[in-house]
Amino acid sequence: MALFTFQFVVRGDLAAAQDAARSALEAAGFAIEQKHDHWRATHGSIAKTVLLGLRAHNDDVREVLDVRFTDLGGTVQVDLHRPILQPGGGSDDGFEQIKLHNVYKDAIARVEADLRQRGVLISAKV
Repeated sequence: MALFTFQFVVRGDLAAAQDAARSALEAAGFAIEQKHDHWRATHGSIAKTVLLGLRAHNDDVREVLDVRFTDLGGTVQVDLHRPILQPGGGSDDGFEQIKLHNVYKDAIARVEADLRQRGVLISAKV
């Protein structure tokens, strides 16, 4: 699994790829916010992540992804980038970062499975 950037190539034009990516992210529990030239996909609670650390339920752990699209002509590259630094909470002795890594890994796997099920996924670098 890539540490900070997850890349999917999906078939279709830009609008179709954006629809598929939005549906897959929302199915994985992310809320989508349109930024100037990209999307911000968020899930979970900052407060629970920071205050509870390892004790936070996986559904409560804060996840943030910047989503960018590159039209390749007939296919679209979808890049999901997670922040390099993200608070984990508690003593931050590394276990919180492992938990964050595993939560992201599970979320990206759900997005990949959704895109595959829709029949639009061509390749994935996760």
